[in-house]
Amino acid sequence: MKIDPQSVLTAKNLKVIRGGSSVLEIPELTVTEGERFIIIGPNGAGKSTLLQAFSALIKPSEGKIFFRGKEIGADIPILEFRRKMAMVLQEPLLFNTSVYRNVASGLKIRGLSKDRIEPIVEKALVRFGIDHLRDRSARTLSGGEARRVSIARAFAVDPEILLLDEPFSALDPIIREILIEDLDRVLRETRITTVFVTHDRAEAFRLASRIGIMDSGKLLQTGSPEDVMKSPVNEIAASLIGMENILPGEVVSTKGNTLTVHIEGKPLGASEAIEP
Repeated sequence: MKIDPQSVLTAKNLKVIRGGSSVLEIPELTVTEGERFIIIGPNGAGKSTLLQAFSALIKPSEGKIFFRGKEIGADIPILEFRRKMAMVLQEPLLFNTSVYRNVASGLKIRGLSKDRIEPIVEKALVRFGIDHLRDRSARTLSGGEARRVSIARAFAVDPEILLLDEPFSALDPIIREILIEDLDRVLRETRITTVFVTHDRAEAFRLASRIGIMDSGKLLQTGSPEDVMKSPVNEIAASLIGMENILPGEVVSTKGNTLTVHIEGKPLGASEAIEP
């Protein structure tokens, strides 16, 4: 099976069935080196299910997932793959210990020595503005602080791919904006390949180098933020990216690059390159 040499993650004929119904169906999807692939869609669109399949937390009903051309679970053991990735969930899921120990936990699991762990954790704490919290118990943190610790912990292990499942949900808008700004900065600095799912289109367009639009378990469209905004593939995609003025019309004539559409009985003309 041919895989793009720049591919970090590739899904082929991916399908997840729950309760006898298909909740995810992706014929093919590739995430390439260094890109920030942001998936947007409403609740129940299948975004989190796709992320769980990518992270090998669930086994697809059909299809295969490849990491750098190797099939996960066959050519590369699942545990080996998971040591190359990091995941941030909606809930921070911090250990009942200090901020420092939380950020260091992934490195300890990977068997690094204390001398190697310390400078890595210090850098992660400073990078996300939580170095002053290093000795605080995770139980005493605010929602925004806990999210910062969770994200710092993910970056500390220097993953080859970072998966994020709506990490800013339920946060105060001001805190959320500051966190998005910090994440955007760090992603640009590190160029870590990232898959981020959200129902918030502002987050998507702020962070993405490429956007995927999902609905009802299917990927409707992918493309750059500019292309997706300019040319949504259908009405569902248009509504998900915030185009609210969608009017039904009938094409009555095309001449050259001129298109005439009747909308509520009134003609509307437009000049554009028209595809047959």
